[in-house]
Amino acid sequence: MLKNKSKGFTLIELVIVIAIIGILATIAVPAFNKSVRTARIASARALAATVNTGVISSQIESSLSGASLYPDPGGALPNDDPWETEFTDPSVKGDWTFSTSIVDAIGTVANWKLTSDQTIQVVYVVNAAGKPAEGTAAQTKYVVYMSSSDNVFTDIGGDLTQAELTGCPASNTDGEF
Repeated sequence: MLKNKSKGFTLIELVIVIAIIGILATIAVPAFNKSVRTARIASARALAATVNTGVISSQIESSLSGASLYPDPGGALPNDDPWETEFTDPSVKGDWTFSTSIVDAIGTVANWKLTSDQTIQVVYVVNAAGKPAEGTAAQTKYVVYMSSSDNVFTDIGGDLTQAELTGCPASNTDGEF
């Protein structure tokens, strides 16, 4: 009767297993990081689409009173709602940092930056500074865009062009267009 004296793994078996795990990790980690980045971009795109829909709805509501203007991020909103969550779900507050800034040729700009990746942002711009005192929807332009280090300008809705956004927030080296 033969007895098997092996009670464990040999050193070479352990080294091979560790090498395989290392190879799998070098393949999996970059793929995981890419999928996380893709999910963050998708989140920004969804937020931008939601803000765009809210802006259009607000403009339609104001047209019922005869004004027909897009909401101004520097102005008051109906019911004194906060700009941060006026056109978005309140849960956005936890994942996104909201701020406003003043751009000389445009006026106040609303900006949501992803808390976990500050290079991803959603921006709402309306040409409040350049519009006539008795502006109409035809004279007022707006844009909702998404900006990331991968793509500095992704237009979600509106008719302001990138060329008209000088001084507005962007995810490039100097942080603006």
